[in-house]
Amino acid sequence: MEKNTVIAAAGTSVSGGGNLYPNTLYKVPEEVRKKSSSAKPELADKVAPACFLYAVFFTFCLYRNASGIAFPFYVAGTIGFAVYTIRRSGISWRGEHIGAVTASLLLGISNCFTDDSRIILMNEAWLFVLMTYFLLSVYFDTRHWQFGKFLGNILGLTFGSVGRMFSFFPDAQAWLEEHKGAKKSQALYVLAGVGVSIPLISIVLILLSSADVIFRESVNAVFGDIDGWDVFCCIFWSAAMFFFSYGMASLLDSRGLNGEVEDHRKGQPIIAISATAVIALIYVYFCVIQVVYLFAGYGTLPEGYTYAQYARQGFFQLLFICLMNLALVLIGLGFFRESRVLKGILLVISLCTFIMTASSAYRMLLYIGVYYLTFLRILVLWALAVIALLLAGIVGKTLKNSFPLFRYGLCMITVCYLVLSYSRPDYWIARYNISACLEQRAEDRGVGGELDVWYLSSLSADAAPVIMPFRGEVKASNEPGWYNSYVVRHAERAEKMSLRSYNFSRGYVKRMLAGQQGYN
Repeated sequence: MEKNTVIAAAGTSVSGGGNLYPNTLYKVPEEVRKKSSSAKPELADKVAPACFLYAVFFTFCLYRNASGIAFPFYVAGTIGFAVYTIRRSGISWRGEHIGAVTASLLLGISNCFTDDSRIILMNEAWLFVLMTYFLLSVYFDTRHWQFGKFLGNILGLTFGSVGRMFSFFPDAQAWLEEHKGAKKSQALYVLAGVGVSIPLISIVLILLSSADVIFRESVNAVFGDIDGWDVFCCIFWSAAMFFFSYGMASLLDSRGLNGEVEDHRKGQPIIAISATAVIALIYVYFCVIQVVYLFAGYGTLPEGYTYAQYARQGFFQLLFICLMNLALVLIGLGFFRESRVLKGILLVISLCTFIMTASSAYRMLLYIGVYYLTFLRILVLWALAVIALLLAGIVGKTLKNSFPLFRYGLCMITVCYLVLSYSRPDYWIARYNISACLEQRAEDRGVGGELDVWYLSSLSADAAPVIMPFRGEVKASNEPGWYNSYVVRHAERAEKMSLRSYNFSRGYVKRMLAGQQGYN
């Protein structure tokens, strides 16, 4: 009978449904009820207020403001919020994470110093990668992770957080039941009251702004022009970020991701050797041709080809081959058992890829020398430099299996990207193209294409320090309208800046125009 009582107390069910002793008066113990519940009331107590404050701060900094001076404050606030939730979870972060935090802050600062929308978008994407790495490496042991494992857990964390967005409601309900009538429960009621007050405050601001011009101008100086739709969007943004950040905290707190690393090196090496041996021989022959014809210039090009045409013809194919070789070597190292012969072949492929990378870069430089710079050409040269650095890490991994390839790759890509982010490519595009064109005119060589002034007019405000002083040369241009098009476009954007959305590149345009009597 004692045994049956215990079973009934635990609420064990049979296939027919119900307890074994449905009429028993035994009450399920409180601790058993808590264990069977999926709600986490302690999480609501620890992170819900911080999630609410972070959501409001997120909206204030980023709504209609991807490149303003508020962006680095948003990054700092994100780091502070992450550190707070980590500590509230009883976890300590280590000194090795300082690199990811520092790089994130530098990317945040970069956003308000550039007007290039492509760089801004890439900054935000890489910032997400760094912050995700920071969180994952704090909550999980990532020392043996590789790129595939990290990418999978990035996706798992993102979509898993979306899946847990509304876990706040059962957690908050459970917390209120535990603290019903206690003074501590008042905090959650205060939080609810503040949440309700946000739309009311927004309505009050709109009404008062329409009632008094001076009040409206002072509000617009900080927030920019706002209307009823903006108020709705701000409330939606804040609510979405609150639930998403709470869902992420819930997922990490429960360790809802698979952090274990499996050894996939189970394939027979003879398969990889057979598949790559002939490819390696072809690569060696191709690299000999590159050294003889392209680098040393001893060979003769086919009739009718210039070096620029020769470079253009094979560049994109070589870039694809370089990327394919990266994947090929990583697959060989990650999915096949160790073999000296296989390692030798992979080393040959890696060394040949170095030569192909150099060939691609040299071809692109030849092409740029004739047809000038564009953002895509700069991005390609940057990508080739990153590929070369990653190849160096892959060679290290091939020679020594314990080489930390993932951390090395993440570090190299981050450092290289910070260089690209702070370099302001549009500035160098304008500077190189204009100076190269003027030099050709001075020498009267008659070689190369004409300066694409309409491409210059499409550049961001980062190019203003080069283009705006170029005003004196505009009269010599066959299409002087491009200059006015560039200046008017950026002047309109500069005038719309508020204190929150101030951008230093657009600020330069505003200062230059203030010192000019006109630009027509």
